Amino acid sequence: MTRLARGAALGFALGAAWGLLARAWMRLITTDPEFSWSGTLMIIGLSALLGLGVGVVDAARRTGRTSFWTLAVVPGLLLFMSPGMLLAPSFLLGGLAWGARGRAARVVGLLAVAGSVGVGIWAGLGDITVTYVVGYVALALALARASSLVWQRSKRPPADPDVAATEHPPERVTPHV
Repeated sequence: MTRLARGAALGFALGAAWGLLARAWMRLITTDPEFSWSGTLMIIGLSALLGLGVGVVDAARRTGRTSFWTLAVVPGLLLFMSPGMLLAPSFLLGGLAWGARGRAARVVGLLAVAGSVGVGIWAGLGDITVTYVVGYVALALALARASSLVWQRSKRPPADPDVAATEHPPERVTPHV
């Protein structure tokens, strides 16, 4: 299995797990626990799709592929339709908080996560509970962490493919006598 396929499979599984946790959290915080199967499957499916995209982008970056692969996350952004849009800043910009793109980018990432959490808590003003706050913060931080894999810089592959296969560059290898 290639590194790209492994990344896609892991991302899909982690995205589906995030979707399951998000749906369980929704069940815990609601006063009317009636959910449809179609809605549940849509949330889990779109979460898995977003996770698949993140896994592909992460694997592509680690193998030195072009930034074109970043487009793999675009279909998964459908997850942020309707009420999910409150979590969108955590995914779209929150990953900068973990990235190595400078202090200003980290501040932007932290503000995006804080803003998403603040608006999410404000939107639930009527029924704020510890479960609501802890769950929302956990979901937002998980999205921001996943997004950090999209914001990371690509690893540059060695210029010579033969060097990549050896542990040391040719000038450091001692000849056998």
